[in-house]
Amino acid sequence: MNQVNEKLENWIQLQLGQEVTKTSSLKGGVSSVISHHVLDDQSSVVSRQILNKEWLAEEPDLIIHERASLLALSKEDLPVPTFLAADSNVEECDAPTLLMSAIPGKVQLNRSVYEAGMPQLAETLYRIHQTPIPSDFPWKYAPYTPIHEMTVPNWTTNPDEWKKALHFVQHSTPSFTPVFIHRDYHPTNILWEDGKLSGVVDWINACSGPALVDVAHCRMNFALLYGVETADSFLKAYFNEHPMDYNPHWDILSVFDFVDEEMDVYEGWTDLGYTELSSSLMKSRADEYIRHLCKFI
Repeated sequence: MNQVNEKLENWIQLQLGQEVTKTSSLKGGVSSVISHHVLDDQSSVVSRQILNKEWLAEEPDLIIHERASLLALSKEDLPVPTFLAADSNVEECDAPTLLMSAIPGKVQLNRSVYEAGMPQLAETLYRIHQTPIPSDFPWKYAPYTPIHEMTVPNWTTNPDEWKKALHFVQHSTPSFTPVFIHRDYHPTNILWEDGKLSGVVDWINACSGPALVDVAHCRMNFALLYGVETADSFLKAYFNEHPMDYNPHWDILSVFDFVDEEMDVYEGWTDLGYTELSSSLMKSRADEYIRHLCKFI
């Protein structure tokens, strides 16, 4: 056992009054270290440690942010972790650390899981969006890439449609009523058990913003993982929960938020054993998705 784990386990014991009997790493996280800990009463907890110094330099309040997110959700009947403790100032651990309850289930990336479970995925997201935004919750939505910095990728085979889509999002923003959003709602943050959605994890990016940002981000993941048909299936399922007029703004914005010149396969997918993608396939599917979205402009 290395020194970092010893400090972490000692801190957990101090917080919970129980000894950690086993620690194992959880796959899928690419920006922090997620660990599963078994306690001496056979219950389990999960820790997150932020070791990415660049990320911390940009957002030094990451652990405070997730703590506030989990506390905001604690009053709702949702399948989310319970906040247990935090060492945001690195007083006991070697890195900013958050401790939360463990959620049953596993990440599933098989397309069949989502073909069957799409209504559950949409219904859970709609319930998340009903969470009251605390008055002292300061985090607000912003694109990961500023809109004025978004560009048409050099690899596209249909640059005219990308230019049309970019012009559209740069010159029109639909009105919206802010709701509590996850901000990173996609398959590697969803847990399943026996065909049922059992958990939604990774609340470090939660904020107030447009509900359709969550829908769009998940749809972009589906478009790359499985294709446009699955992405549209999720939109239909969400609109069944919350009927509204469709505007392609948030979907197109999410595409530009996601794409880059390399289009490397997301490490979280490969870590979890999903090896059906390549950079060229993702570029092709992104082209197809933009072509599809341009039909609604």
